[in-house]
Amino acid sequence: MLNPNLIRLGVGVCGIALAGLAQAEVPYEQAQAECQSIAQQQAGASAPAQQPQAGGRAKGAAAGAMAGAAKGISKANQYGNVPDQVAEEYTRNQMQEAAKMGAAAGAAKQRQQRRQEQQQQSNSTDAYNQAFNACMAGKGFVQ
Repeated sequence: MLNPNLIRLGVGVCGIALAGLAQAEVPYEQAQAECQSIAQQQAGASAPAQQPQAGGRAKGAAAGAMAGAAKGISKANQYGNVPDQVAEEYTRNQMQEAAKMGAAAGAAKQRQQRRQEQQQQSNSTDAYNQAFNACMAGKGFVQ
């Protein structure tokens, strides 16, 4: 016949073991949440990433066209006896050339800004991962 005290002891030991397994997950989840918060603070990852601004070429072309028009008009005004048709054509050519240069400059500036934002995002991600892994290792959870 089985001893009732032995059965109770066996059930108690199993219950303690199961409870210990369930409780082992809670500290890991708590540590993970704490380390995520710490890593965000250390990496400065609280601000959401902004979308790069569009329209760099168009803005550059518009600025270039305005500069070209001003240059064309001022040059045409320097020569009082130039026919209006020639002055208009010269101004139009100046606007087109300056718009092309402005579009190229605007596109280059936009690409440079995009690269800088990507580098900052990469640095922020690296800093977050390092801080998180260090925190988890400090709490005894090795990734």
